[in-house]
Amino acid sequence: MAQAASEDILDSVLLTTFKINGRRYKVLLNHGTLIWETEKSPVTRYSLQLNDVIGVGYDHYRDYSCCLNSQNNDTVEEIGTEDSIEEFTSHSHSSFLIHYTFKEKNNKWVYCKLLVAHKEPRIVDKWLTVIKSYLKGFTQRPKNLLIFVNPYGGKKRGLKIYEKKVKPLLDLAGVKVDLRITQRANHAKETLLTENLEGFDGIACVGGDGTFSEIMNGLLIRTTLDQGLDASDLDCEYPRPKIRVGVIPGGSTDTIAYCIHGTTDIRTAVLHIVIGQSTGLDVSSVHNKSKLLCFYASVMSYGYLGDIIRDSDNFRWMGPKRYNYSGFKSFIANHGYEGEIVFSVNESSAPLDSKCLKDCRRCQSQRDLCELDPQSASDSKELKRIRGKFLMVSGANLSCACPRSPNGISPHCHLGDGCLDLVLVHHTSLWNNLRLLLTLSNRMKSIYDLPFVEVHRTTHFTFQALPIPARRSSDFSVWNCDGEVVADTCIFIRTHCQLIEVFFRGVESCLEDEESGCFCL
Repeated sequence: MAQAASEDILDSVLLTTFKINGRRYKVLLNHGTLIWETEKSPVTRYSLQLNDVIGVGYDHYRDYSCCLNSQNNDTVEEIGTEDSIEEFTSHSHSSFLIHYTFKEKNNKWVYCKLLVAHKEPRIVDKWLTVIKSYLKGFTQRPKNLLIFVNPYGGKKRGLKIYEKKVKPLLDLAGVKVDLRITQRANHAKETLLTENLEGFDGIACVGGDGTFSEIMNGLLIRTTLDQGLDASDLDCEYPRPKIRVGVIPGGSTDTIAYCIHGTTDIRTAVLHIVIGQSTGLDVSSVHNKSKLLCFYASVMSYGYLGDIIRDSDNFRWMGPKRYNYSGFKSFIANHGYEGEIVFSVNESSAPLDSKCLKDCRRCQSQRDLCELDPQSASDSKELKRIRGKFLMVSGANLSCACPRSPNGISPHCHLGDGCLDLVLVHHTSLWNNLRLLLTLSNRMKSIYDLPFVEVHRTTHFTFQALPIPARRSSDFSVWNCDGEVVADTCIFIRTHCQLIEVFFRGVESCLEDEESGCFCL
């Protein structure tokens, strides 16, 4: 929990009558909660927790507008930054602005602001000083970010997203940014391997799953090398980076952003970063027989999804639509691939588990366990072997939900329980493949109910493509790893419990259609 800067600020109780957005209210500030109510009957009361406030400042521009809903505006007005405040004497102001975030339904957070006015500048100064002191006490909030922007991902709108939706909110929160624009594949990863990271308390990216994978791989490998460890050692206990990581959606599917934030709304992701709350995220390492190939955070998939990513590389000129085209081709082809999987058996059953939502007990218990003993993640010495012909073999760290697939490949996969879900889709008819795709796109259905799908919870597994040797190249598919191709056909995958910290405020069920809105709506 955030700590206030000093005991006297924590104990501050202020009560004053203000005009808020043009109406008179009695306003109380007590122990980090701002409460205001109308003076006349019928009494209407509103409240705002200061941990939802992202910034405060004098109203230099005399803007008396009502709260600004970020969902309906392309830009956020830059008001009350620290630099601008220095240019004015405090006694010349009779109003100030409170910039805050408000949670709507479907996990979206929006930016709002309050105009608070009083005829006595001395009262305005006192309230502004107290609120600023509270905000300085929120030590978990990032002050210096290293941000990578991928200008080529998705619809090639990365720079526009940063300038119009990301930067204004970071400016309001007083966050300093070192901006890097990637120019080629693995640019972000290479930068993190050599960059001096002292002084940064967060790294974020504006891009898709591939861009996030780059900064995650670069940070994890850098941390491992700094500790003098061999990243290619199968038994390596990878150290946890001290720097937290954030993802701002700007790609084609944005699976990782959707799973972490519960939405692909851009400003929601930025506000998660600004507020500074975080959680541990499981990461899996991928090895072949001789070395570490990569880390991944979402899914590693062989067969159908591998065929799509391999084929779509030939149609990059089509943009995101290439995935639909290659997906249709792969669906009609209905290729099946032989393989053998050996995996550890975990006592938890994915189909019987609950979804990973805010304040998840399963993830929290694993976090407590890992803090006591980093090597104590749940594991089993019992191994199970499955051989067959598969449409798809996937190792899912996340549910892999996205707007097109609200439940994802494995709906009950958790963010930080130290396990991954091994999803085996047996090769079957086109009709059953259609059932699979329709199930994945339906919020009310689950792949656990399909008879040709197996889901096993595990901590590690080995996959070997068959036959050996291959009779022809079409016998083998490739792996789709966070949107990148991995061609190895014999690999070992192991999950690492909460290996990185990601900015995160919690995800709630989207089935709740509660009516909610800002107080002035």
